[in-house]
Amino acid sequence: MEWVFSAYSHPGKIRKSNEDYFYVPTETAAVKNLVMVADGMGGHNAGEVASRMVVESILEYYGSNNENITSLEQAKDLLMRSIQHANELVYRQSKAFVEYEGMGTTLTLAYFYDNRACIGHVGDSCAYLIRDRDVKKITRDHSLVQELLENGSITQDEVNSHPQKNVITRALGTGNVVDVDYYEIVLQDNDILLLCTDGLVNHVDLSDNVDLFYSLESLDEITLALGKKALDDGGIDNVTVVLAKYSCTAGKR
Repeated sequence: MEWVFSAYSHPGKIRKSNEDYFYVPTETAAVKNLVMVADGMGGHNAGEVASRMVVESILEYYGSNNENITSLEQAKDLLMRSIQHANELVYRQSKAFVEYEGMGTTLTLAYFYDNRACIGHVGDSCAYLIRDRDVKKITRDHSLVQELLENGSITQDEVNSHPQKNVITRALGTGNVVDVDYYEIVLQDNDILLLCTDGLVNHVDLSDNVDLFYSLESLDEITLALGKKALDDGGIDNVTVVLAKYSCTAGKR
């Protein structure tokens, strides 16, 4: 089996800084089977601090514990422990320094074990599966508009224009314990997993642009095309896109 990764991140047209942070493996990276996106929140530079702290903390945690994983159950346990550990770090920082008070971050993480993607999720960043020219959203947003949509208070067409669209109901770093959603997917050959912050999906309907995933030759071209489309169609927020493509071609490892 083989993985190919790509990422794109941009502050957008309006924001001065990029409070998104991400991780994809490089050839020299110690942790090869993990991808993440995080979208920070908080005054001053606190959001930027929170998202970076969470991603780097989880990466360090995996670097120390990843080699001990021999079962899917252990993979899930490591994922959950790494996120709780990162949450505690951010929460302690927010309590210790006044400039970081109230900071937090979303997180969508995918850990690859054998032919499975183990996904941990907090907030309104997203994970999607692209398979057989179909786009399926895996995660459920922890946001006010998602709750309003589910209880019938607003329609799907009203979601993007709702004045409280940016209000999230769950984040890392805002309490000493965080509730994490967990998903598991059995992967098929040529599946593409997409993780992104809301700066992409607020402007780009992935289902309407599914041809991008099959007409462009490389993942780098796809991430660039998606990011550029988000900017061209608004770009009012930071935009981060992470792609991971799975191949189970015989003879490859």
